[in-house]
Amino acid sequence: MAIGSLCFAGAAVLGGLSTSALMSVGSGEVARTDPFPVSDGAYALVLDEAIVPFKGTEATLTVESDTELFIGTANGVDVDDYLTGVAHEEITDVDFPDTAIHRTVAGEPAPAAAPASRDWWTAQDTGTTVSHTFDLDADPQVIVVTAAGEDATLADAQATVSMDVRMVFGLALLGYGGAVALLGVGLFYLLRWWFSRYRPARRRPGSARSVR
Repeated sequence: MAIGSLCFAGAAVLGGLSTSALMSVGSGEVARTDPFPVSDGAYALVLDEAIVPFKGTEATLTVESDTELFIGTANGVDVDDYLTGVAHEEITDVDFPDTAIHRTVAGEPAPAAAPASRDWWTAQDTGTTVSHTFDLDADPQVIVVTAAGEDATLADAQATVSMDVRMVFGLALLGYGGAVALLGVGLFYLLRWWFSRYRPARRRPGSARSVR
């Protein structure tokens, strides 16, 4: 009975963890934070790839706006030098599946030079919707998003961080399989215990009645 009860308890734990994981990531196998608006007055939005607390997968920063945007990646030293003293929004933590924590850094309205004029970007793009996908096992870069126009702002921009969670979906299915297996083992032991209660007791040798 004890083994059966432990198996049922283990099945409940595995099933609960698997259900929680699937509810968090959904069947699309992507965990995505709620979109948040970039603070009014921020010249740039910055994400250091190193703060995303996962390995073995990819994450993506996406920013949408009604105006043309510039997105670029570079090492942290160049970005710090470029944005020191400039007002910007900084993503400081990512708590999937719901929240990207961010803060505003006060400063001047804009740097001395436009971002496209810098030659240290390792990748760059423009558009009203811009995104960058990065490998969480690679050397981290810093992602910078600004308005592409000289007098434009990020006032209407919305940012989202998403992460590929294919492994989570597969592990959840394995968890359900383990839960079913534990239920089967637990049911076997409980039925074995139940029917053993009705098993006739063995008679001791010599206890049989003699027939006259």
